[in-house]
Amino acid sequence: MTKSMIVKLGLVLSLVLLAGSAFAEYPDHTIHMIVPYPAGGSTDVAARIVSENMSKQLGVPIIIENRPGASGFIGAGAVARSEPDGYRLLFAGSGISSGPSLKEVTFDLRKDLTPISKVVSSQFSILVNPKKFNLKTLQEFLDYARANPGKVSMACSGAMTAAHFALEAFRQKAGLDFVTIQYSGNAPAQTAMMVGEPPAGIDAAFSAKEAVNAGLLRALAVTGSKRSPQMPDVPTAAEAGVPGYEGGFSLVMLAPGGTPKPIIDRIYKAVSSAMNDKALVERLQATGYEPVGNTPEEYAAQLEIEIQQSAKIIESLRAAGVVQ
Repeated sequence: MTKSMIVKLGLVLSLVLLAGSAFAEYPDHTIHMIVPYPAGGSTDVAARIVSENMSKQLGVPIIIENRPGASGFIGAGAVARSEPDGYRLLFAGSGISSGPSLKEVTFDLRKDLTPISKVVSSQFSILVNPKKFNLKTLQEFLDYARANPGKVSMACSGAMTAAHFALEAFRQKAGLDFVTIQYSGNAPAQTAMMVGEPPAGIDAAFSAKEAVNAGLLRALAVTGSKRSPQMPDVPTAAEAGVPGYEGGFSLVMLAPGGTPKPIIDRIYKAVSSAMNDKALVERLQATGYEPVGNTPEEYAAQLEIEIQQSAKIIESLRAAGVVQ
């Protein structure tokens, strides 16, 4: 080995050692978790529960920043353009998988964001304002909507979100013709339903529970394969008149593209530990979530499947003239 080769090898080893030292020190200051929806919604609540536990494990504060807009893609874009150092993370809904199919999304989901974990999963509820619609069952709603095509409006938490996809799948499976009105998150969508403008819609079962218990909204069905612990007396849509229909959503965590694997692994370790914390799991389940906490590799594979599924739904929406 020549002298120059020895010098080069020494330089490479030095860089590796320096990099390893930097990763070993991660994290050494505050982490910012971007939630791309308004405060108070179901995603925001879950992010705060999970980040509280992660903060204890990582030994640094985790600050939640709400950056709503463009169905979550404003906040997601901010993370995609951030330094890949692990200090700015994204906690979003699974509707982010629609990004590659949307012309207005200015970042490449596959390249500009790195999967960490699918953190939790949940389901939606189909709701009506009881003062506007004196309907007791989903079948009554189906009959009314079919008798009044194009005259019923339904709310959801933004275009191309998981709620929008679940509502569109419901439309197709039930053979309905209604107007979809999109909001900047599930909290404003629920508020609109409670004042009756629009008088129906879809929202996470957890976040709708309080309004349902107060009589401000009525849950006609839930969208999962089984009944929700949040609404045990409410049938699934498949039970109540739309056989074969199922819809749900997940909350996921990603980092900027190019974030070094040792940092991704460190963050994932904190997520995984959180999902195995009995007290935290009970808190999540009390708010309608089931812990998942799969690995970065597992979530990356699932995300690719979801991107393809989203593309098919968006193609049908374009064919119907709903989106550009």
